[in-house]
Amino acid sequence: MTMQPIIRTDFNIGDVSSALLSCLFSESSDIKLLEEPLGNFTKKKYNLFYPKLRFGIESTFKSLFVNEYIGVPTYTCSVVPHAIVLSGNKVRFYDSNKENLTTENYGDEKSYIVTPWYGSPLNNNLEHKKYAIGDFSHVNLLERKNFFNSNFYVLFFSFNSGKPISSIGGGLVSTDDKNLYLDLLQSREAQFGNIPKSYYLNELIYSYTGSLINLFNLESIKVNFDDRGYFDRLREPIDTISLGKKTSRISMFNLKLLIKHIEKYNSNNLDILKFWEEILQEFPIQLLNTENWSNSHLNIISEKRTELNRHFKNLGIQTSFGINYLNHKTIPYKNIENSREYPNATFQSRNILQLPINLSQENFLKLRNKKTKIRKTLENLYSN
Repeated sequence: MTMQPIIRTDFNIGDVSSALLSCLFSESSDIKLLEEPLGNFTKKKYNLFYPKLRFGIESTFKSLFVNEYIGVPTYTCSVVPHAIVLSGNKVRFYDSNKENLTTENYGDEKSYIVTPWYGSPLNNNLEHKKYAIGDFSHVNLLERKNFFNSNFYVLFFSFNSGKPISSIGGGLVSTDDKNLYLDLLQSREAQFGNIPKSYYLNELIYSYTGSLINLFNLESIKVNFDDRGYFDRLREPIDTISLGKKTSRISMFNLKLLIKHIEKYNSNNLDILKFWEEILQEFPIQLLNTENWSNSHLNIISEKRTELNRHFKNLGIQTSFGINYLNHKTIPYKNIENSREYPNATFQSRNILQLPINLSQENFLKLRNKKTKIRKTLENLYSN
């Protein structure tokens, strides 16, 4: 059975090889020259690439504050509060919006992280404080028409697998503040040096394996391992304040592959969104996404998400519940004094189900061929 995955790994084998050869025979090893063009997309003057975004988050807050409270979503990846604590600051958790998954209302906090979680939209009419940070980990760097906001002092972008644009890993910190940039540049060079490594072997294995899985239609194997939790060991444990293993140098291959994917970017996400809209509107399922979302993830709300998960799997369609925790309930933070009620995030995390939207054209065609079966399955489920 063909499988439509949540996370794409179908890298073009030619792009992977081209990025590798470019690293091996590059005449320049200056990371800053490769970073400069990224400002055309971030709309910020200064952009710094990190092996993982979490290290950029830690460095940013370490440069800006000491022992300050930072407003953070409870409904976000655990490495975000971890990075803030490791930067020498403190976290205060906030609830997401009721109407979507974004966390953007922080009251009188001096600094906070506005998070369009899973590509959820922003309220661009909100006025933010000077040190408002935009965590755009789930925002497509190339499709930001609804996410431009000059109020954000710093923007964070992530390029790990599963993100709208992936280069195996890596993250970007973007700002217009030259002093912050120079401070971060000095800090980055102290952590990772100023001469990049051509590539890391695990990056090549991941890239070429993903290409071969797609080439030989073996997505079902990857999805099966993912659903069984075998890939969880690649993620850092949420109950320990840690950012995981840190590489000694920045990977040139990682950055080159990102640029290659930006140059050849082509998206069909809106077509896939319309496909799901046509099917789901007939049933008591709340589709959260609209064209105003970044559509990095397709999010629905349903009290029958467990049954839907099982039925979609039988159809060869991978689904996900998203992250299975809220940060204020994890071991490092469950006893902090500033904890409060988080009704929106609680409801969302308990009822959300994600369907594939970040698909190759080939996989989208396979999904469309299952349209009749999907509708029939939903009719049977909701007729009972």
